[in-house]
Amino acid sequence: MSTKTRWSFQWKELHAEVIQSGLCTGCAGCVISCPHDVIGYHHREGEYRPFHLEDELGPDNCLHGEKGCTTCTRACPRFRDWEPEANEHLFGHERADDDVAGIYSDIMLTRASDDMVHRMGQDGGLVSAILIWAMEEGYIDGALTSFLDGEASDWRAKPGVAANRDEVLASAGSRYTYSANT
Repeated sequence: MSTKTRWSFQWKELHAEVIQSGLCTGCAGCVISCPHDVIGYHHREGEYRPFHLEDELGPDNCLHGEKGCTTCTRACPRFRDWEPEANEHLFGHERADDDVAGIYSDIMLTRASDDMVHRMGQDGGLVSAILIWAMEEGYIDGALTSFLDGEASDWRAKPGVAANRDEVLASAGSRYTYSANT
């Protein structure tokens, strides 16, 4: 799709290409971003699946999408292959085979300067440090993060809101599994 072509993909395409095909990771981006609140979310052990709440056009179509709404497909990280277009727009060319780390302007190695954040965070704790700083400076009231659900050895994650330093640190670290955003 060229940068001059209008994005017109909606729930119908998202349902067919991502949800029904099994590409959906259960991130719930489509659910959160829907301005009409017509996308629900099934969460069962090992399965995370969005679904359409309106009955008018059936489960695989959306009345708002038919009227031009494209928000769910824009929010979905698994919908279509948008990376080549983004690279062309941002860097003036598509990714080559030898661009194993992707296309970038610069690479920086970072870590939190706070020793506790560095120890508790993943790979230096940068994200945790930024969230704590943004809260302490009044830029944000909280952050949507991922907490461990149950014993740490279970590797299950659950979404939550961290509203202070201790909660950010409690949610620090990696989750090697899906974690929905809702």
